[in-house]
Amino acid sequence: MKKFRLLLLDANIVIEISRHGLWDSVIARCEVHLARTVVDEAQFFLDDNGDKQPTDLTHHISERSITLFDLVPSDLAGLRAQFGPSYFEKLDPGETESLAYLLKQSDECRICSADKIVYRVLGNLHRSDQGVSLEEVLNQIGLGRKLGHEFTREYRVRWTNKGFQEGMGGMGKR
Repeated sequence: MKKFRLLLLDANIVIEISRHGLWDSVIARCEVHLARTVVDEAQFFLDDNGDKQPTDLTHHISERSITLFDLVPSDLAGLRAQFGPSYFEKLDPGETESLAYLLKQSDECRICSADKIVYRVLGNLHRSDQGVSLEEVLNQIGLGRKLGHEFTREYRVRWTNKGFQEGMGGMGKR
């Protein structure tokens, strides 16, 4: 089975994969790259009883089955310079770092999120093919399951199209 290449995940995706206990299976089928800020943002999840459970990825990072990356402020500046406050202020640090990393890659790279602003940015930049929902990832690697709406293909397509329309109308960009 071909692995997803350079699959970048944001914190809510890290949490959802942890909640479903799928990390070993996802890592076996995907080349996962995570921003250190995403790992820092995704410290725990709430289980079905409402109890905090850790999203400890230390083992996977130390074994290099997850590639951890850090960008320097100058790497983030290019992304920040492209968008006005109506977009940029909605991005959290992990999303900002992941998008900046994605835009710097020469290899095919996909970002998986459950935040509409990530997909709006991709649509605005005419890079809709670089977004992927968790539903799409899990279905493609044979781990499909019922997920919340923000993790679906429908959600990704809706917000990517919105970003594209906003970009065509001159919104979002500086």
